Amino acid sequence: MATRSEAHEASSPHVSVASPEYGVVFISSAEDRSPGSGRTSESLAQQYERGLSTGAAWNRWPLYWFNIEQSPGNFNWAAQDATVKEDIAHGLQLNAILLGTPGFYTTDGIVRASRPPRLRPGQLSLDAVERATPQGLFEPVFADGTDNPGEGKKPNPANKWATFVWLAVNRYKPGGELAQANGWPAGVGVTHWEMWNEPDLDIFWNAPLADYARLLKVGFLIAKQADPNAQVLFAGLANNYAKLNYYRDVLAIFANDPLAADHDYFHDILATHSYFHAWKSWYHVYRAAGAMREYGLDKPIWLNESGVPAWDDYPGPVWDPMSALRATAAEQADYVIQSAFYAVFAGADNIFHFQLYDGCGNQPAGTDFPPHNGELCDDKGQYQGKPCAGDANGLFRNPTDMSCFTQHPQPGSARPTLAAFQTLTTHLVDVEPYWRKRQGEADACAMQRPDGSIYRQPPQEWIAFYREATDERLVGMWTLCDRQETAIIDATSPDGRATIIFADGRTQIIAAVDGHYSIQLPPATNRNPFPGQSVNPLFPIGGSPVILVEKEDRTPPNLPFNAYLSSVMGGVPWPEQ
Repeated sequence: MATRSEAHEASSPHVSVASPEYGVVFISSAEDRSPGSGRTSESLAQQYERGLSTGAAWNRWPLYWFNIEQSPGNFNWAAQDATVKEDIAHGLQLNAILLGTPGFYTTDGIVRASRPPRLRPGQLSLDAVERATPQGLFEPVFADGTDNPGEGKKPNPANKWATFVWLAVNRYKPGGELAQANGWPAGVGVTHWEMWNEPDLDIFWNAPLADYARLLKVGFLIAKQADPNAQVLFAGLANNYAKLNYYRDVLAIFANDPLAADHDYFHDILATHSYFHAWKSWYHVYRAAGAMREYGLDKPIWLNESGVPAWDDYPGPVWDPMSALRATAAEQADYVIQSAFYAVFAGADNIFHFQLYDGCGNQPAGTDFPPHNGELCDDKGQYQGKPCAGDANGLFRNPTDMSCFTQHPQPGSARPTLAAFQTLTTHLVDVEPYWRKRQGEADACAMQRPDGSIYRQPPQEWIAFYREATDERLVGMWTLCDRQETAIIDATSPDGRATIIFADGRTQIIAAVDGHYSIQLPPATNRNPFPGQSVNPLFPIGGSPVILVEKEDRTPPNLPFNAYLSSVMGGVPWPEQ
């Protein structure tokens, strides 16, 4: 049973105040307004209504450079202007992603003179020419032939990336071109700029590490020159295990740059991504914070993509219950809460769900089929030349005017993940990490270290947060393997009463008996494998979580409690998960 005085297993290397904030990827996007998208004004208005119903304050979508600069020096911002204006009108803050080299600026030897705007083909994926190093990237940032910012300096026209970032920031910043044209109040506009997406995956950035470091540096310096208040994000990392130290490796490059120390190592925020395995949302945030500490940095960390697709709902492969890296719709909802508890405990300041609708997932635009049980799939896993299944990632199912997956029997309806995400945006707010424990029978559940080795742990995960404003603790509890468990936790409220909240948003008042609460935790059920496995030896998503909320009279110096085990994995101290 947990008490305030017990030693805690682990805590956060990066503690934030009044956190976390929440976002949803693709509440809107410029491509929704591109010619040929098929979307209507009514459908887009409903999309914003659904986005706001999540409780998210942030939207995230890409400004594709190749869709904007359609031939050298010819910029068309119409769809981006309309989308930014609508985001602002609906009170959303924007995590804007800048990415996608135009074909006429690529350095990979395949050059295209121009191209028309295209619909978003999938999960931000890029063609080969669009993920190549842009021309002039290693030219000086500024027109005076230096990389040194200074009053009145303009970008070097030979550095095409610098020019694009300069134009984008000046157009959408508070007080910028769009703000002036629309009479926006002071401070209203786009302030957060992410420099590319998942550069540790070749499908997004097929260029050397040093080239991404240069792209980030150029983007940072020119964005700050355009708007000193701009916040620049290191591109959200996929945490590709072949390049797991990508962030640390870029920091090592910057450590030898004489400008880096005076310019915050060329980023204000580190963004990272996590999918499928709930615990890894803690691990990826924790590792990022460890890399920062090595270089004397302490920056906000955003988990700006997270989720797991469902297999048992259209457009998922409903005939394949062991589909790799997927879950049931119920497990998908459980993941949303567990991932957020892990990430926020590790120090994440903003949590984004991927995504509002299913969109096209990782499938080509135009992928569509009626609901089926696999009988429509040919021997190549296709239907009419395109995939016969897709990624059911959305908080909502696609409406009928999307470019993919339009044939759900209840188009536009909510999945259970919506209620789970709303539970987070309602309850896991304005908190700080408190303590984390494993409870129950010793060595009951198999767990996996980041190096792949297996060890065993007690079956119950307890992660606690404290809300100073209301003198309450929130304790998320779930099982780690296929065991029905009873969590027995000491009561701290003066009246011995607490509220428990379930993943679907239901609440229940419970009373302590003999000074403690007994809470039933259902067993974990997800055994979906990683690619190449027939069955997962572990449970990547725990059993359905229960959140305990009750009064607690916390007195410093009890918390925040920071303790780290001395073991080291990959150069970063980490407590065994």
